Amino acid sequence: MASLASALVTCLLFLLVSSSDASATSMNASSAESIQALCQTTPYPAACLDSLKLSVSITINPSILSLALRSLQAAISEATKLSSLLSSAGRAGALVESQRSSLRDCQALHQITAASLQRSAGLVEPDARKLADARAYLSAALTNRATCLEGLAGARGPLKDTLVDSWVAAYAHVSNSLSLVTRSGGRKGRRLSFSSYSRRGSEGRGFPAWVGRRERRLLQDGDYGQVDPASVVTVAPDGTGNFTTVAKAVAWAPSYYNDRTIILVRAGVYEENVEIPGDKTNIVLIGDGRDVTVIRGHRSVGDGWTTFASATVAVSGQGFLARDIAFQNVAGPAKGQAAALRVNADLVALYRCAIDGHQDTLYVHSFRQFYRECDIFGTVDFILGNAAVVFQGCNIVARGPSRGSTT
Repeated sequence: MASLASALVTCLLFLLVSSSDASATSMNASSAESIQALCQTTPYPAACLDSLKLSVSITINPSILSLALRSLQAAISEATKLSSLLSSAGRAGALVESQRSSLRDCQALHQITAASLQRSAGLVEPDARKLADARAYLSAALTNRATCLEGLAGARGPLKDTLVDSWVAAYAHVSNSLSLVTRSGGRKGRRLSFSSYSRRGSEGRGFPAWVGRRERRLLQDGDYGQVDPASVVTVAPDGTGNFTTVAKAVAWAPSYYNDRTIILVRAGVYEENVEIPGDKTNIVLIGDGRDVTVIRGHRSVGDGWTTFASATVAVSGQGFLARDIAFQNVAGPAKGQAAALRVNADLVALYRCAIDGHQDTLYVHSFRQFYRECDIFGTVDFILGNAAVVFQGCNIVARGPSRGSTT
């Protein structure tokens, strides 16, 4: 009897294990089929399957969010490899540029992409607002790819093909990640990308939700009383301020600063190109008026610059605000694309500014931007870019184009 009981127990255990194995196999098969079906909806199905192949071994059907995170991890890994390749591209003879700054553009843009991917990975969770932020970062990363490849189109050298192929491969995972994040957010999440611009009433007064009360006071009233006095500097061309150029004031500003750095730009014409890099966050430029405070440059594609690098003022630092300043590019219509202002930074707002040029005057490159009561002048394609941008109460003035061109 004891041996019979032992045999029955062994048989039951075998059946239970067999049933469990069969169930796990069935669930794995179901998981694999679900992942394959999902990957077919992404822009790059093969890359999607490659990045998600480890998920097939999970016995519980993975959520779209978990798959999006795995895709993002693949994107981060490929982006790291591309960063190393971009560093080696600068060695002598590896890449010969047809336009000045095209390689530097790519390096700067990819650095922004790498940061955007890391931020996005921390936002992939069941929260519609966080997913909206992740979509903004990933969309900007794809715009960075397009801008870099455009700048490299005329380049030559032994590293060009490898570099272009690596860009395409790395950003396939970025594109797939955006597709998966968008699917996980649903319609409500997609609407949130734009709902932040619809804040009305006496509190918001038509500003985006991400422009807080203090920022509205800075923009509308020039009130910086709540800012640490040590973070307020003055630029004056006659030497009566802390600096004589805007670029030097920007260079002085602390990196990755969580509070505001206020740069008061006194009346005058500043003949300079100003770059606000990604590490210079939350900078505020306050001029004496768009008719008297002018930052002026003359770079252009006609003189060998990329459109991206032609900007008189180029903003890559998140949280940039500007008020009562004119940004000008005086290269002239014969020089082709010549940006007065380029913005590839998130959560940027301008109030009562003038952006003045001819072709490609205002380059709203990427991320989320807001312009209120600004004057924008140009001739051909003078507002361009891929940003989520709102113009509120602005004057958009088309000048007569040069002969043979249209706008």
